Amino acid sequence: MVNKYKKKTKQGTWDENAMQTAINLCKAGESIKSTAKKYGLAYATLYRHVKTGTVASKLGRFRPVFTEDQEIELVTYLKDMDSVFFGLTRDEFKNLAFIYAKKNNLNYPNNWDKYEKAGDDWLSSFLSRHNQISLRTPEATSVARAKGFNRHEVGRFYENLEALTVKYDIDASRLYNMDETGISTTTNKPPKVLSTKGKKQVGIIASAERGQLTTVIGCCNAAGSFLPPFLIFARKKMQPRLLDGAPPGTQGTCTPNGWTSGEVFLDWMHFFVEHVRPTPEKKILLLLDNHESHKYYPALDYASKNNVVILSLAPHTTHKMQPMDVAVYGPLKTYFEREINFFQKSHPGRIINQYDVARLLSPAFLKSAVAQNAVHGFERPGIWPVNKYAFGDEDYEPAAVFAGMSNMNIGTKSTNSLETIDIPRPSVDTSSTPSPSLLQEQIPSSSVDPLSEIFPSRNRTSSCEFQDFVAPIVNTREKFRSDGCTPEPEPGCSRIVSALEPDIAAQRGDTVVPDIEVNTRQNTSCDNTSDPKPECSASHCSPLVLRPIPNPAKPMTTRKRKLQKSEILTSTPIKEDQKHKYEKNKVKNINKRLNDKSKNVPKKINTKTDKDKKTTKKVKQPKKIKEFKDILCFFCGEIYIEEDGKPIENWIQCDICQQWCHEDCSAFDGALGYTCDNCQS
Repeated sequence: MVNKYKKKTKQGTWDENAMQTAINLCKAGESIKSTAKKYGLAYATLYRHVKTGTVASKLGRFRPVFTEDQEIELVTYLKDMDSVFFGLTRDEFKNLAFIYAKKNNLNYPNNWDKYEKAGDDWLSSFLSRHNQISLRTPEATSVARAKGFNRHEVGRFYENLEALTVKYDIDASRLYNMDETGISTTTNKPPKVLSTKGKKQVGIIASAERGQLTTVIGCCNAAGSFLPPFLIFARKKMQPRLLDGAPPGTQGTCTPNGWTSGEVFLDWMHFFVEHVRPTPEKKILLLLDNHESHKYYPALDYASKNNVVILSLAPHTTHKMQPMDVAVYGPLKTYFEREINFFQKSHPGRIINQYDVARLLSPAFLKSAVAQNAVHGFERPGIWPVNKYAFGDEDYEPAAVFAGMSNMNIGTKSTNSLETIDIPRPSVDTSSTPSPSLLQEQIPSSSVDPLSEIFPSRNRTSSCEFQDFVAPIVNTREKFRSDGCTPEPEPGCSRIVSALEPDIAAQRGDTVVPDIEVNTRQNTSCDNTSDPKPECSASHCSPLVLRPIPNPAKPMTTRKRKLQKSEILTSTPIKEDQKHKYEKNKVKNINKRLNDKSKNVPKKINTKTDKDKKTTKKVKQPKKIKEFKDILCFFCGEIYIEEDGKPIENWIQCDICQQWCHEDCSAFDGALGYTCDNCQS
């Protein structure tokens, strides 16, 4: 089948309004021949349409599988599932289309039964008819982020933000955001390159398989001003050469793993206060995430004494609310990847080490740290100007779904247990009209099961091979169809709802039948003899029933963690809690050191009582320390020291100049042979 067929004739190009008018005139008594000539229609065409009474044109022998309303229902289902982060792949959607057509007893191609899914031609035509749907690469979002971005926690942050901006008369130049990000000495996402068609593998030179991590701490305000970056290198000793070529004003420090810590945050806080110069009359409001290092008590105490107010963001919301994440770090990493790629091509065979990081970061930082990005980063999440309505209902839908599904596991009743309620039969048949949003109809605003209702199906099928995709059906006092479809209830009839829907029924004014005995059906075979009652009409089977939202598994542990939330970290109660925690950890560390020292102290030997003993404990001899003043590290200048004939630190010798240095001071990556930076340059 041609996916992009272009029509070559003018058949069926007449206006449907003109055809409808002509049909009405002919039925009123006008001549078909004169009417066709008057409206520019073919006589045979008008005669056929007057006879059938249809207006739409039907060209060729192929007919669409779904009606326009059914396709709109599928499009709405795709949009709603994508909005709650359960988007469908190509094969999943083709499988859903096949089940949807079969359960509704529609005519579809025979090869759909063979593969149990719709064909590629149908999917291509479907996407061409609905250009608002396309195949996209999703961004992996953790369950914690999906649950964390909820209306309650986000609203709490905006309340704190509004209160602080009013209390301290904060303007754009005194509202800052600080955040960390990691960069590596090797490329993580190489750019696309031009290559030969059909080539199985396209490669690009990288510095190493796994690079060294360097953390960058960035900070900007809502007016568009940036602070110089603060770098954290993964090493034991800081060298001034590490900052060669860095952006002006850059400072740095070292940690064993290159990650941030409470002590590093305190150092950065000194760096921050030196640049912004807050005063008691004009305090600074600093926004940051809920990382444990940001709650380090000495840093919070220093911030309070230097007129800095710290407000934490809501947990698991930084991907949408933190200005540095929203508008700065994305361009920064893109430009940094380009600099690494250009460096590898300009210096073939050379390995990027820590001494090159600052030099490569400088042009990337200067391109991304512009006022436009900073202003946009604060404006988009509604931080400045303060707009607590910056996010709509679609942004909170994933959290609402997870909250509703988590409540399904609460209580003694199982989610598969069903009850019956009496509802009046609707006076108008609305089964052919698609709902504007399946999830808006299925997911209530409260924390009720979003999949509580099980819609009945229009037609029954003789096959039961798709029962796994349909919600479980139970036998009650009413007689239901065994293929997963239920008749439409009339006055006095009952329909199936979930165990959590009596609350919804009460809100709608429905009456709940009490104390109904419900038994889950164990037999999976389909029985075609159970027909609906003559007075009950069949209903339409919705895609949300055929493929409902997956129910997340129960947590493996019942241990409850202390929930975090947006807090003013420099306020008295929060700071006092952190002080108590800090002092407790300090005492614990002191006791641990004393215990370690007591274990290493040799026991005294009483010579009078131990003379008769055959075995006596040997006194631990003091260690012999030897210094070599003629061997110096050409990086830090420290001398080579041995303890009991062994070096106290790992040293390495350059293969060319034969000079020695500490491994921690060098960029040695463990490969065979070592060449120092002086010999490389």
